[in-house]
Amino acid sequence: MSLFRWLKPATLAARIFWGVAAASLISAVAIWGWLYTRFYESLDREASFRMKQMAESLLFEVRRVQPAENDHALRRTLISHFWGLEASAGMVQNLYWLDLSGPRPSFIASFSSSTDGVASMLPPTSEEAEDLVYDFINDLDRGAMVFPDPYSLGEERRFKIVLCPVLDANGLLESVIGIESDMEYLRLAGDFKRLLAEGVGLAVVVSLLVSLLLARNVSAKIGVFRAGVVRLSAGEKPEEARLSIRELDDLYRAFIKMAADLEQQKAHVQKVFSRKLDELAFTGGAIAHEIRNPLSAIEMHFGLLKREIARAGSATGEPPAIQEIEQQLGHLRRLLTSFLDYSRKVRPQCEKVVLRDFLQRIVESRRQVLGDFVFTLEISEDLTGFFDPAMLQQVVENLVNNSFRAASERPLHLTLKAVVDGRLLRLEVADNGPGIPAAIAEQLFTPFVSGSAEGNGFGLAISRKLVEAHGGEIYHEKNTDSGAVFVIEVPQA
Repeated sequence: MSLFRWLKPATLAARIFWGVAAASLISAVAIWGWLYTRFYESLDREASFRMKQMAESLLFEVRRVQPAENDHALRRTLISHFWGLEASAGMVQNLYWLDLSGPRPSFIASFSSSTDGVASMLPPTSEEAEDLVYDFINDLDRGAMVFPDPYSLGEERRFKIVLCPVLDANGLLESVIGIESDMEYLRLAGDFKRLLAEGVGLAVVVSLLVSLLLARNVSAKIGVFRAGVVRLSAGEKPEEARLSIRELDDLYRAFIKMAADLEQQKAHVQKVFSRKLDELAFTGGAIAHEIRNPLSAIEMHFGLLKREIARAGSATGEPPAIQEIEQQLGHLRRLLTSFLDYSRKVRPQCEKVVLRDFLQRIVESRRQVLGDFVFTLEISEDLTGFFDPAMLQQVVENLVNNSFRAASERPLHLTLKAVVDGRLLRLEVADNGPGIPAAIAEQLFTPFVSGSAEGNGFGLAISRKLVEAHGGEIYHEKNTDSGAVFVIEVPQA
């Protein structure tokens, strides 16, 4: 898997770099091999052509003179004269005439250039020449010239060779003339090979540099996109930029337009949201006014009624109906207060807060009011957050109160965690209670939805309102063991 990731990197810049580099390297090696092969073939073809011309010239002289059958002296004189003409060209290394008419093959003549003691440049022995001739005897019998493959002869005798058959008057193979070139012309092929290797190396280096510059250029252009996305996520307008690549410019202009559309839609949503909040606040105030005045009158007259009953001297105390009315009036008053808190428009006054001290102070105060319970703070000492401490204190207190009521008879154990990840504060409040019933989990933060018989559902609804006023979010997660986990996320801008 790691090899696959290396061969197929994740970043676009790395893929461009390795793609261009690999394509350049493959192309350079392919061109190098093709040029060298063509050059070598051209040199070899030229050498074969020249040697064929020598052989045809020599055979023409042999046929023109038509020496007597066994006039070896005349034949040696003829080939010696030819050797004197061709040896000066510096190409022919060995020249020999092998007689096949006798009981055993023998040399009529044999010549070799000075070899300076190099054994591999010596002319062949009669046995070596005989073996070479018999390897191609069928072609020679037909009167065809033969060019043995130099690389099949071994390192000891690697020559460019042409075997020229000499036929008698009856068309039978009488003798064979061998011309051997020392293949020094291949030094030019070696020089050309080295020159190509240097050119390929230079081309690869240039290709790597070009691919690196191209990859860095594309990476820088993508960096402009990344910076624009970061600015957009921070609520800022992306800067106008020219990327000098038509496709990327078109894409970036579309991105800028999308950012402008999002900003316009965000402003519209914010406007509608603010208007709805204003309507809710106005409606809540109006309803509270219309309910509070009659409620105050009812409570006043109810108090008078209680005093009348008390003066009447009831021996059995207050009737159950009076107690029920008093309880319902109290419930109605609390409900009205909660509704006013929910409908009231809020604006956070954010400041920097040390989270561990802040949360420990809240939990300790709740223990004094509610009763003893166990709590754990998994928060670093120096961790700070930026929020409205009064609002977030109300949210945390409400969550602690709910956990304490839900724990009922079992000992409550609270765990509070807080981390700041980048530009987001994440606060978790987890308990070991019975958890949130599945029937109300989806509507948990809606008014009048509560898992408690005494609750009215405004506690979590107000908590969500306070968190959303920070631009954050509060939600519920199922605890892996037992109980409930509430997560508060507040942007740190």
